[in-house]
Amino acid sequence: MGLRVASGALRPKPLLGAFVALGIAELAGFFVSSRRGPDFADWAALVGPMAEERKQGELVVVAPSWAEPLARQALGDEVFPLRDVARPDVSRYRAALEISALGESAPELLGFRETGRREVGPFVIRRLENPSPAEVVFDFVDALGPTQADVRVTSPEAACMWNPNARVLAGGLGGHPTFPAARFECPGGTFFSIGPTVIADQDFRPRRCLFSHPPARGEVVTRFSGVPLGTVIRGHGGMYWIIERERKGAPVALAVRVDGEEIGRWEHRDGEGWAAFEMPLGAHAGKKSATVEFFVSSKNHAHRHFCFEADTR
Repeated sequence: MGLRVASGALRPKPLLGAFVALGIAELAGFFVSSRRGPDFADWAALVGPMAEERKQGELVVVAPSWAEPLARQALGDEVFPLRDVARPDVSRYRAALEISALGESAPELLGFRETGRREVGPFVIRRLENPSPAEVVFDFVDALGPTQADVRVTSPEAACMWNPNARVLAGGLGGHPTFPAARFECPGGTFFSIGPTVIADQDFRPRRCLFSHPPARGEVVTRFSGVPLGTVIRGHGGMYWIIERERKGAPVALAVRVDGEEIGRWEHRDGEGWAAFEMPLGAHAGKKSATVEFFVSSKNHAHRHFCFEADTR
């Protein structure tokens, strides 16, 4: 006769099963709640602490980046001016405040040193310092205007006229970037105007830059006079994300001349996204006043919504 097992010894007791189920449910609930993004009330509660922490002109970065529109809605344009939101990169900033949610950190601030932190509800506000900020001597996007710049096309040769009261045109979702009220207007229509705008780059990040669609023939030339120089001309170029991702367009060439001498040539290809270039100034470095020209062209100008920014540092 075999061993008899006491009745019920191998059957889970109903009470024990309930405890196990409850534990699993609590664990799942904790996981879900810990990954839930902050709500509008959480963002609104940042107004006071950010006013206490932020110094005048200090860059504010949100991590993860997709949460930035929520922060902008709560904190306003004073904390998020367009010039900072659509920055080319962070190399010129001495310091930044990072608003971290969900334990995320901003990849673009990886080289910065943490000098302080404060927890506010579901957020961590971190003060970060750039160990080697760039000293920008002159920003070409800021300087575009009739005082210091002029624009022309080369084939046939024609001047592009400055219009401070042009009609603002926005392409809407999937359309062209906004053409601003103040811009140089070149022959060929609205798309052939030079002015500061903001594009959504390949990663759908805003980038402030000079819209510079190449003409059908020749080049469009943007010239700045009386420019103080650093040791390099550095910048970025790109196109609206829909065009970048299709990868069907011809390359766009950007050449830079200083006092008549070409110091560099750079090419943008679809799919490269918001890409950087840097050109050493050589013997021109440190000049108090120089003429700097940007030449933009393409072998096929169709849908070349090229936009670039540059500075000298």
